[in-house]
Amino acid sequence: MKPLRGIILWVLFILFSYSAKAQSYHAINGSPFAGSAGIRNNPASPVNSAYRWDLNLFSLQVTQSTNTLALGNFSLSSQDSTFLQFGNKYSSRFIHTNADVDLLQFHYKLSDTKAIAVGLRARTYNHIKTQPLWSSDNVYSFNEFFKMNRTTPYLEGFAIHTGWLEGNLNYSQVLSETPSGKLSGGITLQIMRGLSGGFGKVRRFTYQELTNGTDTAYKLTNAYAIYGYSANYDNTTSNNPTIKDFLRNTSTHLGLSFGVEYLVYDIENDDPDINKNLNYTWKIGASIMDLGSNAYKASTYSGEFSNVNPNITDTMIAVKMRGVQSINGLHDTLATIFSSASSIGENFIISNPTRLVINVDRKLANNFYVNADLSLNFYSTSSYNKLRTRELNLLTITPRWETLAWGAYLPIQYNTQGQLWIGAAVKLGPLLLGIHNFGLLKKDPSLNGGGYLMLSIHPFSKKKVVSRLDCPQ
Repeated sequence: MKPLRGIILWVLFILFSYSAKAQSYHAINGSPFAGSAGIRNNPASPVNSAYRWDLNLFSLQVTQSTNTLALGNFSLSSQDSTFLQFGNKYSSRFIHTNADVDLLQFHYKLSDTKAIAVGLRARTYNHIKTQPLWSSDNVYSFNEFFKMNRTTPYLEGFAIHTGWLEGNLNYSQVLSETPSGKLSGGITLQIMRGLSGGFGKVRRFTYQELTNGTDTAYKLTNAYAIYGYSANYDNTTSNNPTIKDFLRNTSTHLGLSFGVEYLVYDIENDDPDINKNLNYTWKIGASIMDLGSNAYKASTYSGEFSNVNPNITDTMIAVKMRGVQSINGLHDTLATIFSSASSIGENFIISNPTRLVINVDRKLANNFYVNADLSLNFYSTSSYNKLRTRELNLLTITPRWETLAWGAYLPIQYNTQGQLWIGAAVKLGPLLLGIHNFGLLKKDPSLNGGGYLMLSIHPFSKKKVVSRLDCPQ
């Protein structure tokens, strides 16, 4: 492993030279067997579910996209000497991650034309990005880092983190139906409790090289920095913090998702005894997901800094940072480096990953389907004036073979970072397991991809689900 102090130094500097990401259950996009999980992609989907009811007991997904983090000396057969490496090159660096956990989610059809769904989720999005810079696994001091980047015009970047607990209340219904198809609509009210928020930004960080014989130093000439984090973390500094302490100073906000879905019935194979939600040739959906934002009360130790004091060198920064053991200590230290230091205000707001999702599902023969999913983010995370989050999904094509109890899936996705991932998933009764990117399994992989699992129960009787016996009238 690389020395811990080196990794900590690198991460800390990235957090101050950066700007400091879930709807990625690709296997079941557009599936009539998605049940309550379908509301993650289109709130109109529950009324078109093959099931009368289903209960998602637990699900988890994690996604990461990066051009920075990789594993060295890694193979599936041996990880004894594996270490984390950052890469030695000049480039813009990014790390985008998101994760969500569904604790319970339930869907029930009130009739053939109406359905409700409720659920509880925990979600987090994290984004880090820099302007082009040099970095190396072997840099352990500010002097080495500044020396490596002495030809870089300036250092700049950002970091954003948001995490919240979310309750979902969904209603969907058939809006119109003809012998050839039906149009459905749905809406999800999201009741959100912002639990954890933070951000950091650095702009136009520049310095001058000073030489004195064989000695080289670097003097700061310009920089602007701002960071903030949610005040509830200040309530956990006692020896025995409680959940109640952590939830203090958090607030509740509302979000909204809505969509429509149209099924084109397979008229040639129409059978009045077959569940119509399975007897289609095309299913086309469009949805607006995750309208809204979370507001966080800013810690009093958050701050905004500008106007570098004269004669601040890399050596002075290293000495000052050496004694920092807390966030309030960091705030006080930065106030000695900059002549202008101020608070960031009472609250900061981080938007949700609002996006337009268009999904097309084509049913073939013998339980084979092909699904195409296009996700278009409303916001970029690179804005220096707003705090935004976004999804990594862009275009996903998923061939699948799927029945009531079994399934095999091959999602191929091209994400917003220009990366092509090939994944896979299997359904084994109530359990769904998937991986986003097989590249994670190769030797010395970049840490791109992730995976998901879902455990749900629903009627497993083929007679009830495939026929209309289980459909409410």
